[in-house]
Amino acid sequence: MCASTTSSEPEAFTYVEDIMSKNIVKIGADKSIQDVANIMTERNISSILLEDSGKIIGILTERDLVRNVCAKDLLASKTPAVSIMSSPVATVSRNSLVERAADLMVKNKIRHLPVEDNDGNIIGVITTTDLARYLRRKLPSTDPEILDAIYAFDEPYGAAL
Repeated sequence: MCASTTSSEPEAFTYVEDIMSKNIVKIGADKSIQDVANIMTERNISSILLEDSGKIIGILTERDLVRNVCAKDLLASKTPAVSIMSSPVATVSRNSLVERAADLMVKNKIRHLPVEDNDGNIIGVITTTDLARYLRRKLPSTDPEILDAIYAFDEPYGAAL
């Protein structure tokens, strides 16, 4: 969905939907942290959306699990997901430029930003990994060691160690 380039335009714009991850998972708000962690592990995802009556009410990330469950020594099977979710959920339009998404992520200090379609439905998520991949393609002249270090975060756990 990139805009076409003309001789007066040096390059096309890149929109959020061009680089977002479409692998999103939504679960009911009644789930425990253990349920969330199991689903995230099974699906190899780093965030999950919580919904109630079809409406997104929060987001949980691996970072939330570490900071709010592990670090506090909470019992995952007894801790409701809603008790540690981030809410309200910041979102970005699929038609926004990638730079807009990056700006929102920095301003809100988040690493996962759900993407909405024109009707307000969540259709994807843009992550710091998506932004790193985008930069890797966009900046081919960047020092390969720097790019490899950034891209290593996309490897399965332990692969870069």
